[in-house]
Amino acid sequence: MLKKFLGIIFTTLFLFGANYTNALIHEESPYLRQHAHNPVNWYPWGEEAFLKAKKEHKPIFLSIGYSTCHWCHVMEKESFENEEIAKLINENFVPIKVDKEERPDLDKFYQTVFQVMHRRSGGWPLTIIMSEDKKPFFSATYIPPEDGYGVKGLKTILPILAQGYKEKREYLQKRGEAVLKLVNEVLHARYVPVQLDLSLANKALKQIEKSYDKIYGGFSQRVKFPQASTIALLLDIYLITHEEKAWQMAKKSLESMAKGGIYDQIEGGFFRYTTDRKWQIPHFEKMLYSNAELIGVYTKAYTIEKEPLFARIVQETIQEIDRRFGYKGLYFSASDADSEGKEGGYFLYDYDETLRFLQKEGIAKRHAQKALSSLGIEEDGNFDSVLSNPRLVGKRDEKIVQLLRKMRKKRKYPFIDKKIITAWNAMYIDAKMHAFIFDEKYKKEALASLDRLLQETYIHGNLYHQKLSSNPPTKEALLEDYAYLIKALNDAYMLSGKKRYLETAKDLLKKAKEKFFKKGIWYFSQEDIELPADLSDSYYSSALAMLYHAMLDIAMLGEDLKLYQFAKKSMYEKSALIYHDTGYYPTATRAFLRILIGDVVIKSQKIRNYLKEIAFIRYPYILTKKSKDKEFLACKIDTCFAESDNFAVIKEKIEKLLQQKSSRKWSKKALK
Repeated sequence: MLKKFLGIIFTTLFLFGANYTNALIHEESPYLRQHAHNPVNWYPWGEEAFLKAKKEHKPIFLSIGYSTCHWCHVMEKESFENEEIAKLINENFVPIKVDKEERPDLDKFYQTVFQVMHRRSGGWPLTIIMSEDKKPFFSATYIPPEDGYGVKGLKTILPILAQGYKEKREYLQKRGEAVLKLVNEVLHARYVPVQLDLSLANKALKQIEKSYDKIYGGFSQRVKFPQASTIALLLDIYLITHEEKAWQMAKKSLESMAKGGIYDQIEGGFFRYTTDRKWQIPHFEKMLYSNAELIGVYTKAYTIEKEPLFARIVQETIQEIDRRFGYKGLYFSASDADSEGKEGGYFLYDYDETLRFLQKEGIAKRHAQKALSSLGIEEDGNFDSVLSNPRLVGKRDEKIVQLLRKMRKKRKYPFIDKKIITAWNAMYIDAKMHAFIFDEKYKKEALASLDRLLQETYIHGNLYHQKLSSNPPTKEALLEDYAYLIKALNDAYMLSGKKRYLETAKDLLKKAKEKFFKKGIWYFSQEDIELPADLSDSYYSSALAMLYHAMLDIAMLGEDLKLYQFAKKSMYEKSALIYHDTGYYPTATRAFLRILIGDVVIKSQKIRNYLKEIAFIRYPYILTKKSKDKEFLACKIDTCFAESDNFAVIKEKIEKLLQQKSSRKWSKKALK
């Protein structure tokens, strides 16, 4: 009887709790499925939606976002769950939803559309209105439902756009054509290559210094992203030039983030960004990619100065990502900013409630007050009303941190997007691999994860972009998946000595060239939008820049002069971009600096016994190779310059390379 009653209850809840179901119900993407029961009649990106738009002569309402985005949730709740707005959209448009993590190529293209139309960068949610033949004539990010604060809401905008399309379709299509022409000019821009030399390092330093916040660290005076790739470039510049301010800018930024609200002081791991200059107020989503890149730069910084704070941050972050995102050796993509309907609900603390909790746990009131003050948990709050987001403003009390962690156990952890993205997994695995300088287990675990990633995403000679649940992957890999995976395989070869990693990397590079390199241009994807790969580190390091690094690795490790020249030639075509705006392309600039000062490969049959010591050599671009040589050999691409059975001698000779003043120039002549 009870079983029958419960069945009736569940059936009733299902019937009345999901009054609407649209085409997204059949999609794998968690973000798309979140919108499957909106009253908006969403379609996934595809021919069905485009044919409908053409048949009914309706414009397309394109919305791009991702599952852990706070403002995407806000817009859904305010507008896409609103029946009045849904009716306006359904009657006048063909609505399409895109998960930007599933289709980063579409996101890149339409973010460029927004940039062309507004002359500034966009964000998420991204809204594009375009003609039935995909010519964009309106773009925006978050749009409120109602007019207010000088901003038009959807209830005003949608009827105007719908009526405008009916009455002035030809005009709007021409406007869209003009937008696409500008977009294509931006995406396909070609520049006359220029001569570069080692002054590039100082040029980059000066450009970065212009945006550097001398008070709080970081590279903005308002909203702050970690910009890990910029910090990585500063670390390289410091090793090359010995310019102290490069190190100080990197160090202050790393320390400020480690002590700030962008870092989860209680459980570890970084949030995506903060909305303020002081690193205090984050949006609370944790992204696999941003944590991967930050683990990498904190590890590299530790090899320059053995700062215990940096070691703690790396180890806590790995522990948190492994605990929250780890799944059978692989890693989910992100966790949400919101919890139980509130932004940061899981992470924030009420001062009075927290003080009472600590006292119940046996902590004296005065001790508890002092500890909370050290963590920036204040009576008046520092986030919203009386709520506080912890940050380190005094001495860290480990016992209090443990108790605050215990306090969180009663809360529901935010939603986790369970997409396993090839590029992001490779990125994290690579970073974890290099953290072996703190604990050898990281390397062992990372290599096991890399093997699993290949097993799950590289099937019958085909690489895939992502995997969800137990279903076989279906979405073809993008350039970023190849680039990051090849880089991780190269590093796995160097740290393990297993040749199969390097051979797999070579195979993947060959496939990448076949798929994405056409008429001298690298493309980001093979999909329906022609999208040349670019060098900008928008949200994480550029796929093309990472591919440059991967190609240089393989060329050096395989002593492949032909590949080395191919990589140089590909890079040379982009040299004008680097020359004119060095600071905007940090990962690519690092690749150019590799060419200018030269990689060093250390070879020996006993190389694996010295990997940790090699990590601390004061030279930015060192590769390692297990060979039959009993002694250590230090080599550049075309010659070996040092040989000794004493590792200290090799180390000294490598570090002396940077003391030799060089005016080496790199131009087309160097490619011959």
